[in-house]
Amino acid sequence: MTFLPSAVSLPLRLLFIAGLIAVQGFLFLYFLYAAYDIRLHPIREFGHLIHEFDPWFNYRATEYLAEHGLYKFLHWYDYESWYPIGRPIGTTIFPGMQMTAVAIWEGMKSLPTTVVATPSFLMAIRPWVKYFRNAGVMFLPVIKNTIAISPMSVNDICCMMPPWFGSLASFFTGLMTYEISRSVNASLMATGIMAIIPAHLMRSVGGEFDNEAVAMTAICMTFWLWMVSVRSPKHWPVGILTGFSYIYMVAVWGGYIFVLNMIGLHAVILVLLGRFNTGVHLAYTLFFVIGTAGAVQVPVVGWQPLRSVEQMGPLLVFCGYQVLAFCDQQRRKRKMGAFEFAKFRIQMIIVLGVALVGVAVVLYPTGWFGPMSSRIRGLFVKHTKTGNPLVDSVAEHQPASAGMYSTYLNLPLEYVVFGGVVSAWKRNNGFYFLCLYGYIAHHFSGKMSRLVLICAPIVSVACALWCGFLLDHLLQPFLLVLGKKGYTEPVEATPISGKATPNSGKAAPSSGKAAPNSCKATPSSGKKAAKPSSSDTADWTLEEWEEDRRPGGAMHLIRVMQGEMLSAWPESTLSAYRETRKKLDSHPALLLGRCLLSLVLILYVLTFSSIRTRVPAFMQHCDMVARSLSNPKVVYKVRQRNGQETLVDDYLKGYQWIDQNTPKDARVMAWWDYGYQITGIAKRTSIADGNTWNHEHIATLGRTLTSSEKRAHNAIRHMADYVLVWAGGGGDDLGKSPHLARIGNSVFPDHCGDNDPKCNKFGFNADRSPTPMMANSLLYKLCKHNLKGVAVNEKLFKEVHTTKNGLMRIYKVMNMSQESKDWVADPKNRICDAPGSWYCVGQYPPALNKLIAQRKNFAQLEDFNRGTPGGKSAYTRMIEKESGRGSDL
Repeated sequence: MTFLPSAVSLPLRLLFIAGLIAVQGFLFLYFLYAAYDIRLHPIREFGHLIHEFDPWFNYRATEYLAEHGLYKFLHWYDYESWYPIGRPIGTTIFPGMQMTAVAIWEGMKSLPTTVVATPSFLMAIRPWVKYFRNAGVMFLPVIKNTIAISPMSVNDICCMMPPWFGSLASFFTGLMTYEISRSVNASLMATGIMAIIPAHLMRSVGGEFDNEAVAMTAICMTFWLWMVSVRSPKHWPVGILTGFSYIYMVAVWGGYIFVLNMIGLHAVILVLLGRFNTGVHLAYTLFFVIGTAGAVQVPVVGWQPLRSVEQMGPLLVFCGYQVLAFCDQQRRKRKMGAFEFAKFRIQMIIVLGVALVGVAVVLYPTGWFGPMSSRIRGLFVKHTKTGNPLVDSVAEHQPASAGMYSTYLNLPLEYVVFGGVVSAWKRNNGFYFLCLYGYIAHHFSGKMSRLVLICAPIVSVACALWCGFLLDHLLQPFLLVLGKKGYTEPVEATPISGKATPNSGKAAPSSGKAAPNSCKATPSSGKKAAKPSSSDTADWTLEEWEEDRRPGGAMHLIRVMQGEMLSAWPESTLSAYRETRKKLDSHPALLLGRCLLSLVLILYVLTFSSIRTRVPAFMQHCDMVARSLSNPKVVYKVRQRNGQETLVDDYLKGYQWIDQNTPKDARVMAWWDYGYQITGIAKRTSIADGNTWNHEHIATLGRTLTSSEKRAHNAIRHMADYVLVWAGGGGDDLGKSPHLARIGNSVFPDHCGDNDPKCNKFGFNADRSPTPMMANSLLYKLCKHNLKGVAVNEKLFKEVHTTKNGLMRIYKVMNMSQESKDWVADPKNRICDAPGSWYCVGQYPPALNKLIAQRKNFAQLEDFNRGTPGGKSAYTRMIEKESGRGSDL
C-alpha cells in the first residue's frame, strides 16, 4: 500500500534514489581523496624524500630495475652490501613493488610536459570547496587555475605510491564490505574509515616506500575476489582473478602466507558448514593452482608453497577438496542416499589421510619439508620471545599493547562487535570470512605489533557494517513510502524427511531462493494442521551459496536441526510475525511513524549525540597520527620551548658528507639498521643492512662493535674504511648496544659467556654509568669521544666528521689493510654456484679466518623444528626455560 498513485510515487522514488546516489558518489570520491590527502603531510613538509630504513633499499632496488631491466635485476648480486660476502638481491627480495613503480614510471614517460586549464566544473565548485576548507572541513583539495602534467622521476613515484595505494586499499575494503552486507551505505562507510584509520597509515604515508604500503591493497583485493568467487556456485570463474591477485600479493610482501592460510582456513570452514559444492571446489582449485604456479616463479619464494610447514595447510586443503569433489561426482553418478554418501566420504578421507602420511614418510628423510621460521613460530607460542635474539631485538616484533590498539584503531574499534552482530543475520560465506579474519588478525597482532596494520581492513569493515545497518534502516521507510516493495511471504520450502533420501539432483526451479528476512519454516496452508515432526521440517529451499540438495553432510544435519528448532514455535506465532512484518512495510500510519522516527534519530545524531563530536575528534586524531608518522627519520622537526619548529637533518647531512668526501669504493661499517641508508643515500658499501638473511654475519658485526677497542680494530681494519655511529641519546647506538652484544654472543659464546646469555654485563648500571665491558667497548668510545673524559685511540680510529647536533659521528679506520681489501675485490676469490654463474658469494679475507672459525652456525641452532640437544645457543635455552617449553621444541 502506498500513499500516492504509482504515476506520482515512481518518479519521486527515482528522484530520491538519484539524489541518494549523487550523495553517495560524492562521498565515495571524497573518501578516496581523503585517503590520498592525509598521506601527503611528509611530501608537503619535506618534499619527495624517502623515509626510514627499508624504503631506502626498496628505492635503490627500483632505481637498479629501471636502469638495468628485469633480467639483470633478478640476477643482481650486490657486492655493495653485506660486505664482503655480498647479497643476491634477485633471490632475497619480493620484487612486486619495484616492478609496479617501474611500470608506472615507464607509463608516465609518454605524458607530455604541459599545463592545462582546470576543468570548468571544478572551477564552479571551487568557491564552495574554499568555503568548507575555511570552515574547518578536513581533507579538501586546493583547486588551482591550472593543472601541471609531466612525467615523474623514479624517486617521486616511489614517494607517491603509498598515498596512491592508500586510496586503492580503501576502495577494495569497501568492496569487501559490500560482498558481506550487499549494502552500498556500508561499503561507503568502510571506504571512508579505511581511508584514514591510523593502522592503515602505519606504513603508507608519502615517502614510506615499504612493502606493506602496496601489500595492503593486494590483501584487500585478493580477499574481496575470493569472497566473490564463493558467493554462489556460478561465481567460481572469479577464482581465476583471485589466483592472479594472490600472485601479485606474493610478489610484494612476505605476508602472503597470511593471505594463503586465511583463504585455506575459510575453505575448510565452508566444508564444516556444509557449503562445499562444485562452485567452491572450482574457485579454490583455480585460486590454488594459478596462485601457486605464479608464487613459485618469485625467486625468494621458490618451492616454499610445497615445502614450508606454514604453507602445508592450504596444500592439504587442496588435496581434500579434490577428494570431496570426487565424492560428489560419485554421489550424483550412483544416486547415493544420505547414509551411503556419508560412509563413502569417510572412506575416501581415510584413504587420503593414509596416502598423505605415506608421502610424508617418504619425503621427510630427504629434508623436503622446510622448518618454520622464528618469526612465524613466534605468532603461535604463548611467550613473547622467539629464542632468536636478532628477531627479539626488533621493536615491531614485540606484542601489541592495549594502548597501541587504542591509538591505531581508535573509535571504529568500539563498534566492531555491533557490526559482527548485525552481519550475522545473513550469514553468507562472506560473513564467516569476516569472523575468521577478525580472530586471526587479533591473535597475530597481539603477538607482533607491526601486524596491527592487518587489523585496519577488518575493523573498518566491521564498524562500517554497523554504520551501514543504521543508515539502511533510517532510509528504508522513505523508500517504502515512495513505492519500494516491502516484506513478502517466504517461498514455500520443500520439506524432507530425515528418514527418506532427499533428491540428490539440482533443486527444482520453483523452489527458488528464500526471500530476504524470510522465516525458514514451511508456511501453513491456511488451515490448522497437525504439527509436523522435526524429521519432516528440514527446509531445503536453496540459499545463494548452495548448488543442490546434498544429503549425508553437514548441511543436511544443519537443515534438520533448524527444522527441530522451528517446529518448537507455534504456527500462530510465526503467522503473527509475518503479519507484523507486512504491516510495518505497508500500513500508512506505521510507515509515517517510521519516517518520523528516522527524522528524529537523524536530528538527534546531528545535534545531541556524542557521535556529533566523536567523529570529528576521530578525524583529528587520524590527522595527528599521520603527522607524527611524517618524519622521514633522516630528517625531522622538533618544537622548541618558544614554540618554533627546528629542522634536524643531521642524519641526511651525515650521509651526504660521506658521499661527497670519501672514495667511491669506501666501505662503511655501522650497525645493521643503517645499512640501507648507507647504500641508498651515502652510496657506499655497507657491512650489513636491515635484511635478516645472514644471522652469523650480523652477529659478527655486533660482536666486533661491542668488543674492546683494540680487539675490534683487529677485525675492522680488514673489513671497513670508515665506522659510523648514531650518538646523541634517545634511540642511538648506545641505547641499542645490549642487543648488539646479545646477538654477538649467540654466535660467539665467549663474548659474554654462556652464563650470561642476555649479556647483562654489557649495559648501564642503575646510576646510568656504563658497566666495565661497555666502558671498554669500541661502540661506547666512538659515541662518547671527547665527552665526559672518554677518548678513542686516534691511532686506531680518527674522527673525520661529526654532524651539527652530534647525532652522527664518522671515524676513519687507521692502518686499514689494503691487502685484504684487494683480496676481497678480486673476482677469483668468490665462490660461484656454477662456472660463469652470476651467483658468486664473496669470502672473508684470510686474515679473518681465525675469527670466523670461532663462530657457531646459529641458523641450525635456532631451528626448533629439529632436535639438536645441547646444540642450542645459551640465549635460546634460556628463553625455552623461561617459557617452560624445555626440550620439546
